[in-house]
Amino acid sequence: MSRNIKTAFIGMGYRGMQLFNLLQYIPGFQTIAFADPGKADLSIPSVEVYDQGETDYLRMLREQKPRLVFVTSPWKYHVEHAMNCLAQGADVALEIKGGLYIDEYRPLLELAEQTGRKVYPLENTLFMRDIMAMSCLVQAGTLGEIIYMRGGYRHDLRHMLLDDNGTLGNRAKTESVWRSRFYQEENGDLYPTHGLAPLCFIAGIGRTDHFKSLTSFASRPAGLMQRIRDLGGNTNIKITLGDVVVTQLETEKGILLSLTHDTTLPRPRSLDFEVQGTKGIWQGDRHLIYIEGSSPYETWEKDDAYIARYEHPYWQRWGQTALDTDTHHQGMDFVMLKAVEEDLRGETPYPATLQDLALWTSVTPWSKVSIAERRTVHIGEK
Repeated sequence: MSRNIKTAFIGMGYRGMQLFNLLQYIPGFQTIAFADPGKADLSIPSVEVYDQGETDYLRMLREQKPRLVFVTSPWKYHVEHAMNCLAQGADVALEIKGGLYIDEYRPLLELAEQTGRKVYPLENTLFMRDIMAMSCLVQAGTLGEIIYMRGGYRHDLRHMLLDDNGTLGNRAKTESVWRSRFYQEENGDLYPTHGLAPLCFIAGIGRTDHFKSLTSFASRPAGLMQRIRDLGGNTNIKITLGDVVVTQLETEKGILLSLTHDTTLPRPRSLDFEVQGTKGIWQGDRHLIYIEGSSPYETWEKDDAYIARYEHPYWQRWGQTALDTDTHHQGMDFVMLKAVEEDLRGETPYPATLQDLALWTSVTPWSKVSIAERRTVHIGEK
């Protein structure tokens, strides 16, 4: 393989630009082109632009022959875009999230197996310093057997979803144009991966354990309508998604996981992580840990000494550069991109697969079924 990995992008919105900018700090990647029908005014030196409609990315793939393509387009296009990249001989770095309906990833999984190409799920929370350290700590047995875990996507998105006049899906230069429709048409956990993927990584779910059942509940939707009224917007619209969606998952080994989707009420941002085992408990938001027989009796300790002791090799090698470079996401995006680079070079395997992504995102369609039918879903049933 040449020193530089020829790289292209499909979609140069908010997330695509973030990742593109970070790649400039990793010499192993050479971005040669991007495709986005809405970015005719975006000019980047030495980068070819393909902006002649929604299918112009196909011309980019044929002409540029990239080794790796970042798919950072709207969710509904992810599988289609990724499959065309694989068919043209490129590996894919796939932004979160798809999995909009049951078995959506099945054709992509089959094509990846047929072609031998790789798909890297870009779930950046997997690469948080404390999450990676906690995976090492759990593997060392410090928390004992894992019994209960909690996580979520708890991020007030009202400012993004609504413009300053209270109009839904009208915030310029953001994903609100396409993302807001999910709030009008669906009721389930739209974005489970931020909270769920790290928990699966820590506990080996998807490898040594698997989901058994799922039950979801949704509150009434009020947060967006309250903000629309406050801004003087048109309240004659329908909001379907509950302000808070709670999902309980049980694994075959008896681990209970609680997920929360909470994006339309006022609150500080949180991933709400907690990991509890037979020997102790960790609370991520509070940066606290308690280890029986080590911590003072029934007294929380700050977790920083444990995070340092169980520092993941990625963070040992790239941590300071990541923090200096990736200030927006506290280093996790930079570490994620370095992990993709190492896997492409045949060095260290990337810690997540397309099968993992299909598992994490399956919570979205199954949660919709559970809420609509008011029942527990047994995973894998049709």
